[in-house]
Amino acid sequence: MNDILRRAVRLSLFTMSALLMAWALYPEGRTVAAGLLLGICGSLVNAFLLRRRVEMIARSALEGGKRTSLGLASRLAVILLAVMACYRFPEYFSLPATLAACFYVQFAVFFFAAVHNRNVRNGKG
Repeated sequence: MNDILRRAVRLSLFTMSALLMAWALYPEGRTVAAGLLLGICGSLVNAFLLRRRVEMIARSALEGGKRTSLGLASRLAVILLAVMACYRFPEYFSLPATLAACFYVQFAVFFFAAVHNRNVRNGKG
């Protein structure tokens, strides 16, 4: 799982660097590039929050502790913060671009997990 998330984070960082270059080179597309950057940052934070929460749940299950939730409120708050920044500063950030990029890491993890499972198939199923 950590390898899949590491690959998704690396892809996100490469994409963010390309978006930063696009922001610097194309002034007419700065709001879209900045919105995509903000959305990918929120998506990265959500991925790390979810990873930490899953580790906490696994540790709690092994120790026989109390049941915990997946922390949906904190992850929604991160996206809400990004959307509020776009709403407050529409001259700097594109709201549709931010909302579209808020799911970037999750789709990257899904893609890398599908590729990993296809390559690791060991004759079962």
